Amino acid sequence: MNFEEISLKNFDFNPFTKVEDWALLTAGTKDKFNMMTITGVMCGKFFLKPMMQVYVHPDRYSYKFVEDNDYFTVSFFDVPRHPALQICGRLHGNECDKVAESELHPISFENTIIFEEAKTIFVCKKVYHTDVKKENFDSQQLFKEYYKETSTYHRIYLGQIEKVLQRK
Repeated sequence: MNFEEISLKNFDFNPFTKVEDWALLTAGTKDKFNMMTITGVMCGKFFLKPMMQVYVHPDRYSYKFVEDNDYFTVSFFDVPRHPALQICGRLHGNECDKVAESELHPISFENTIIFEEAKTIFVCKKVYHTDVKKENFDSQQLFKEYYKETSTYHRIYLGQIEKVLQRK
């Protein structure tokens, strides 16, 4: 495998700039997995542990995979808004073969899936989830700007970062 594990203490990563390039959220096993493009993540510490927070709408095919698995990965690529990420954000895994369409090469890694083409991969163990609720928004303006006229909202997943892998 062409990846090395790196320590978070020595890792220079700015989530505010990297997420502008988009990322790939993946969950599942080598037998059955799905991936989707994400344009928002949060990183930090919670209960003194390094965490990554991701958001998945229940209408997405990936939702079931994140729900049913203990691990997920968040992968960043060399190329901003990589063409494969455009495909993975537009197509649904229950309607096509996203691996073939995106031309990405999945690799089974411990409890989850990573991709050969990724530059940096966060391997996260799910530790908490909650659902977005309209009544919890202190800024109803922000809520209305984003959700407009929908009645289903994202689920927020908090994953403890267990490993950071970087392509050699």
